[in-house]
Amino acid sequence: MPLVSICIPAYRAEKYLPQALESVRKQTFQDWELIVTEDGSKDGAEALVNAFAQSVSQPVRYQRHEQNQGLPATRNTGISASSGALIALLDADDCWEAHHLETTVGKLLETVGDLAHSGSILFDSDTGREMETRAPGAESIARFPISLFEGQYVIQPSSVVLRKSLWERAGGFDPTFRYVEDREMWLRCARAGGRFVFTGANTCLYRKHGEALSTHSAEMAIACARAFEKQIDWAAIPETLRRRSTAQAWISAARILQRAEPRRAGDYLLHAWRASRAPHLLAWAGVLRFYAFVTRR
Repeated sequence: MPLVSICIPAYRAEKYLPQALESVRKQTFQDWELIVTEDGSKDGAEALVNAFAQSVSQPVRYQRHEQNQGLPATRNTGISASSGALIALLDADDCWEAHHLETTVGKLLETVGDLAHSGSILFDSDTGREMETRAPGAESIARFPISLFEGQYVIQPSSVVLRKSLWERAGGFDPTFRYVEDREMWLRCARAGGRFVFTGANTCLYRKHGEALSTHSAEMAIACARAFEKQIDWAAIPETLRRRSTAQAWISAARILQRAEPRRAGDYLLHAWRASRAPHLLAWAGVLRFYAFVTRR
């Protein structure tokens, strides 16, 4: 039985999957199995995985959702099928440096951690140009888990190796999240007592696509608010920070939607009021609901 199960969720992944698979092949750590789960799409991913399986000695499996279920559910399907005690996450459009698994697994076992991660080098998908490096500094590490809650401690999914027992304890990835599903999962892992470890090495290569997420800004704000709201009673985070962050995220969503969907925006302001008890939010929600009533919007 392999120690590490590498789980790759794939959706329309034919263009980038070969690079991800090649980075798996080049790993200096060899005690792994690979599970690729295709999420309802049907391109050349299966053939690519089958060809890869013929070229390596490690176990390789391909599985597929007949209907698209989203990234969190696809991650869960792959992890559920795994046999390793450790789970290495890798998205189909990202890749690893050759010593990524060796350093990350080594750090996890050495420190008896539950979740180890490397830093990530973001590169432009079109040009290959390195854009920035995301890795926690000493202050963020010292302030964990508050820094994780605030968003200063950033973990890219493809940089992570975690114990399967932690995934089970935290309840897996939440399939109701379309955005910030990784950050929401890390918060639950930390709250479940997971011990996070940074390797100190930048061995994950994270592909940054050109398409902007500005058209989805409201949905992202809502997802952030929901993630905060789920942790509003987490005693490890100062209560003022919990409530302020939750309220601000709901207010951000309301601001974005107040012209196009005033009633929905008013509902989000009520969420913000429940978190902060700020009186002006009730008044603002009332104005938007009245406007929605008279304009039937």
